[in-house]
Amino acid sequence: MQNITENRKEYTLELGKVNLYAIFLILPITVLYLIPFILIWDYQTFESGRKEFVQYFVVVFILGIIIHEFLHGITWAIFAKKGFKSIKFGINSFTPYCHCKEPLKVKHYRLGGAMPLIVMGIIPGIAGLILGNGLYLAVGIFFSWAAGGDIIALFMLRKMDKNTMVSDHPDKMGFYIENQL
Repeated sequence: MQNITENRKEYTLELGKVNLYAIFLILPITVLYLIPFILIWDYQTFESGRKEFVQYFVVVFILGIIIHEFLHGITWAIFAKKGFKSIKFGINSFTPYCHCKEPLKVKHYRLGGAMPLIVMGIIPGIAGLILGNGLYLAVGIFFSWAAGGDIIALFMLRKMDKNTMVSDHPDKMGFYIENQL
């Protein structure tokens, strides 16, 4: 959704829509990781790793939320003029979030948005594929699913110039693009 205010355009989505779109990402993400794994290794190897992952799910889930949001925060803090003073963590409607309180260049905002997907999803997924480790693959799949909202935000940013200034929306899933005067 696009809304134009004084000197900037708002790009946001309702949390319900974000969750719905993220659900639609589950199957493609799973197929993207699982088919090559099965072709190279086998399904049983994945299944063994998946069962091990499920045993520790609650701990992995809670720690994963903290690490996911911290990865956003530390990356944005690197590029924020005020560092960690510009980063806010919290929970909104049972959804944990990290918010950067100052504008960043789109390229820096994208990197911060993508970091949990890269570190917690893609890297373990690729490691699992290369090593034939079903646990790593299961971790990669799960945390790629968990980055569904981030993937959607990155998609919303796809046509933005990398040096345009973007402000994280303080209350909604999305951002403002600062108008170039």
